[in-house]
Amino acid sequence: MKLQHLAIIFIIIILPISLVIGEYIQAQIDTIYIQTGYSKRLQDATYDAMKAFQLNTINNKYSSISDSKIRDIEASINTFYNSLGTAMGASGYDKDTLKEYIPAIVYTMYDGYYIYGKYFNYQLGTNGEYQYGLKPYIYYSCRYNAGSKDFIVNYTLDNSITIYGKVNDTEGYVTKSGYLIDYNLLGNEEEWVTYKRGTVTINYPTKVKYGDIYIEKEILTEQLITVNDEGEASKPTNYEYTEYKNQKIYKENGQNKYFYYKNNKKEEVSDEGKLLKDSDVTELRYAETMTIDGHLYNNSAVEYYAKAKEFSKWVEDNIGNIKQSDAIDSNGKKITDFAVNIGDKKIFNFKDNDPLADGSTFNEHRMSVIRKSIETNLTSAIANYNVGSAGTYEFQMPIFTESDWEKLLNNISIAVFMQGMPIKAKFFNNYCIITNNKNEEVVTNESIYMLTNENGNIIAHLPGCKELVNNQDKIIGVAGTIKEENCKAAGYNIIDFERQTLVGDYIIKKDDGTVEMPENREIHYYPQGYQKCYNCIVNASVNYDTNDIIKGKLKQYDKNTDEYKEINTDITILRTKYLTVLARERYNLYRTNSQFNW
Repeated sequence: MKLQHLAIIFIIIILPISLVIGEYIQAQIDTIYIQTGYSKRLQDATYDAMKAFQLNTINNKYSSISDSKIRDIEASINTFYNSLGTAMGASGYDKDTLKEYIPAIVYTMYDGYYIYGKYFNYQLGTNGEYQYGLKPYIYYSCRYNAGSKDFIVNYTLDNSITIYGKVNDTEGYVTKSGYLIDYNLLGNEEEWVTYKRGTVTINYPTKVKYGDIYIEKEILTEQLITVNDEGEASKPTNYEYTEYKNQKIYKENGQNKYFYYKNNKKEEVSDEGKLLKDSDVTELRYAETMTIDGHLYNNSAVEYYAKAKEFSKWVEDNIGNIKQSDAIDSNGKKITDFAVNIGDKKIFNFKDNDPLADGSTFNEHRMSVIRKSIETNLTSAIANYNVGSAGTYEFQMPIFTESDWEKLLNNISIAVFMQGMPIKAKFFNNYCIITNNKNEEVVTNESIYMLTNENGNIIAHLPGCKELVNNQDKIIGVAGTIKEENCKAAGYNIIDFERQTLVGDYIIKKDDGTVEMPENREIHYYPQGYQKCYNCIVNASVNYDTNDIIKGKLKQYDKNTDEYKEINTDITILRTKYLTVLARERYNLYRTNSQFNW
């Protein structure tokens, strides 16, 4: 056969193969390109949803109340679909069509979570029908049975719990809530005061010792813009305040008068010539009692430790022998598939088991309970979506990475699942998790700012900031000889450094007496309007671990040995102030469970 004939045969055989391979490779490239684009749009829409939730909760004074929280979540979901629908419009998908490819959206909250998806509503129509909406709130709970003890523990994203059920033979069915700490670290040096006026009695501690540090009262301040009856808005003004039973009470500057801040107005707190509820009178007495030398003090941090000690001791006395093997499911069967097996370690025995510290037995079990609850219910929700779906794609719960679980178990998060969307010869299947530490739900170890006074400039630092460690003597409430200077708050919740907005037909009076309307009917201010540390903004990833601050020993990465080693730095000042701020902010969070009010 001639060489030319062989060449022709080769071309006839190879050319179609080359064309097919080329088409296949191009299809794969197109698929990857589309997948990348869809993933980016999913991430952007999820971020927009979290941002909407964050803005709504920060500017909503009632965001922690259940009904208000649900409205904020529903608004966030609407933002997600609007954002995703706009981004996917060019691909032929609108907001309503996209819902068919979103089997679940999960919002993890402080003590539980919501799952948004399709469910069967028996109340609609003759035989009921499927509709989209939020399913009932699910708590991070686990049931335990050991001997005569049979109870449920609701966990949270921090060290607080709620106990329901029978824990001993004397109290019967109990419902108790509180924060857990290693109470062995608290000495017997608490100082308590009883204040009585008429029928009102208030008991509060004034000082506690935690390990080798003392927790004492503080002077808290916050900027407010207030509006009078004529609609005139004031300039941002600092007021001292305290909190009692989740209600802030402000003190008029230079006067022994107090007010609430409601609907951007001052509502005077007084029992003269005005009929008040007992709770209002109690709050007033608390504010009066905490006014010393003309300053209004806050005692939340002290009460946090004193009452956590009392609650933790009760927990250890009653369920201190409970182990992971005592956990049972709703059918009474033992749970054996927790993510972390802690063996025979006692969950609620706090010796060498500090609930404040990561890695403790309590925290390992707490996170395993939360993880199992989310995994079980989310798997069920996505599997059930197949029943109400018109398509043929089988929706399934994806396998989360440990990094994904770390996000979900440590902060407020949104997890969105997108599955079954056709791309060429395959289906798009991905999920996105976005977290948020700026909310009214939880105060994590990192979600506070510490303040330093550097040559008259107040600088806000993250707790593990290296600049903060190097300038401990400049932390607010440390330097100075004036009595109240030593009591000024050393830090605040990170959300207090976010911009607040007042919207309305308000007027602003200028210094020359003229008035003007704010632009776009919006007035902005910051409750804590301090400059943020540059190092925290650009180098936050190299800061010290807050768990090391809690323990009192800092660790630093040693690149020569590729491990973290303790450094010889005394952080007594930082640890004292940090634990004070962390305790106060957690204690003052709104709790839907009234048991938290002790």
